[in-house]
Amino acid sequence: MTDDTGFYDRALRRLDRIVLVLAGAVVIAMAVREGWRGGLGAAGGAAFALFSFRSWKKVASAVTGETASRPWSALLMRFTIVAGTLFVIIRYLEVSAWAVLAGLLVSAAAVVVEIVYELITA
Repeated sequence: MTDDTGFYDRALRRLDRIVLVLAGAVVIAMAVREGWRGGLGAAGGAAFALFSFRSWKKVASAVTGETASRPWSALLMRFTIVAGTLFVIIRYLEVSAWAVLAGLLVSAAAVVVEIVYELITA
């Protein structure tokens, strides 16, 4: 734990930037590897990962009392819509599930990058 009050805010801002950079890299890599459909799948997965990451930040803020919370049903409905969208992308646009999975793992990879950054700079 740290006594620096801005530490977590800076880490979250870095995480947002890291997620966007990794998402761009994954979309380009999948587009090169599997064509435009692979890029589309990776973009859909990365969009869902970014959406999920930001939703969890809002949930954490609501738990700590920093912001007003939305009903859980609204959060569940949003996740259902996004999951349905990803299903349509995979099923009907014939996008590789691996490309979507690569996009989905962007936020997890960003957290690992942030952890390594903090370990190196600590």
